[in-house]
Amino acid sequence: MSSDLQITGGGAIAVDPEQMRAVSDRMAAVAARLTDAGESVRRAHGSLIAAWSTATRIELWALWATAQRLADEGEALASDAAGTAIMADAFELADLRAEQDMLSTQLPAAADRLQARIDALLDSNPELDAMASTLTSTWQRSSTAGLLAQPLDAIAWGALSMQAAVPVWILAGLLRSGTRVMGTVPSGTGITGGAPPVVVRRVSTASVDGSAVTLKQLVTRLPGGKAQVAVEKRTHADGAVSFVAYIDGTRSMTSGGDDPWDMGSNWDLYVDREQSAAYAATLEALQLAGAEEGARVDLVGYSQGAAIAGAVAMSGMYETPRVMIVGSPAVPSLETDQTLIRVFHTDDPVGAGLTAGGPAYATGSPESITVSREYATRSELSSVPSHFRDAYDETIAQAETSGDARVKSLHESLRAEAHDIVSVERMEFQATRP
Repeated sequence: MSSDLQITGGGAIAVDPEQMRAVSDRMAAVAARLTDAGESVRRAHGSLIAAWSTATRIELWALWATAQRLADEGEALASDAAGTAIMADAFELADLRAEQDMLSTQLPAAADRLQARIDALLDSNPELDAMASTLTSTWQRSSTAGLLAQPLDAIAWGALSMQAAVPVWILAGLLRSGTRVMGTVPSGTGITGGAPPVVVRRVSTASVDGSAVTLKQLVTRLPGGKAQVAVEKRTHADGAVSFVAYIDGTRSMTSGGDDPWDMGSNWDLYVDREQSAAYAATLEALQLAGAEEGARVDLVGYSQGAAIAGAVAMSGMYETPRVMIVGSPAVPSLETDQTLIRVFHTDDPVGAGLTAGGPAYATGSPESITVSREYATRSELSSVPSHFRDAYDETIAQAETSGDARVKSLHESLRAEAHDIVSVERMEFQATRP
C-alpha cells in the first residue's frame, strides 16, 4: 500500500469497539492461562526442592526462572488487555459523541438517547474524556492534511481554472451560514422544494459487456461528453432488473445557464438542501431508464454528482444498497444496510474542504470503506488539482493494488453480483434548462 494511502471503515474510529473488546477478552484469557501455568511451575519447583534427591538431576534455577517468566508475561498481557478495553471505551465514546452531535440537528430525541451510554462510559473512567477528544482532534487534522497548503492556495485557489471546485463567493456564503453543518448530511435530512424545470433526453443506448466489478470500472463508467447521467439497466437471471446510475460533476462555473450541472445547482443542493436542477434531472433520467420507485438503484457520483448520489440514497425513493462518492462536497448519513464507498483527497478543497474532512462517525453498513490520501504535495502550486478526475483515478488505482481486505471484499461482492446478471443496457442522458 502507498505510504500516504489510507483505507478505513470511515470516520475517526477505524476499529469497531466491540471487536476491540473481543480481542481484549481473548488477551485476558491467555494472560490468565499464563499466570496459572506459572503457578503450576512454581508448585513443581517447590515439590522438587522438597525431594532433595532430585536436585542433582534437575536445574531448579531454570525451573524457577521459567515460572517467573510465565508470571511476568501473564502480568504484561493482562495489562495490555486492560489497556485495549480502555481504548475500546474511548473509541466508542468518540464515536457516540460524533453521532450525537450530528443527530442533534435533525433528530434531537435520537441524540438524547445516546447520552445514557456516554454518561456510563465517563463514569467508568474519567480519563476517557480526554482520550476521546484526542482521538477526534487527531483525526480532524489528518482528514484535511495539506488542504490549502500549496503556494497559490493562500492567494486565490478559487480563481484558478478548474472543472468542479467551489469559488470564493460560495465560501463567503458558507461563512455567513456560520454554525450550519453542510458537509455531512444528518440522518433524517430530506431534499425540500419543487423540482426546477429541466429537459432530459436520451442521447445514446448501447449494450455493455457485463456489470462493473472493480472500483476502477465503476469510476470509468461515469459519463462524458454531452451526457451528465448514465443509467445501466441490468437484467438478472431470474428476469428481475436493477439499475446503476452514474452521475458526473459540475460542468459550468456560472449559474442559470443551459446546463443544469452548474454552480446554481451546487448552491441549491449543498447549502439550501433543496432540489437542484441537476438533482431533478437525475431523477428524471432514472425514470426514463425504467427505474420505478422502490427499484434497486446503485449510485456512483463524482463531485456534484456525488452529492446528488448521496441525496438520492437518503431520499428512500429507491432501494440503494451501494453508493460510491468521489470528491464529494457532502457525505450522506446512510443506513446500516447501505454500503458507502467514499474516495477523497485530504487536500481537495471540495472533497475535504467542503466536508470538513467528513463525519467523525462511521456511516453506512459495516462493509463501507473510505479511501483517502494527500495528493497535491506532488510539486503542485495549488491544492485545486487534487480535485481533478485524473488525480482520483490514480488514487483508485492505488487502492485496487493495495491488497487491503476491504477492497478485496468489495470486489468479491461485485463479482458475485455480476455472475447473476445476463445483460446490461447502458443509456446516457443529457439535461438542459428550458
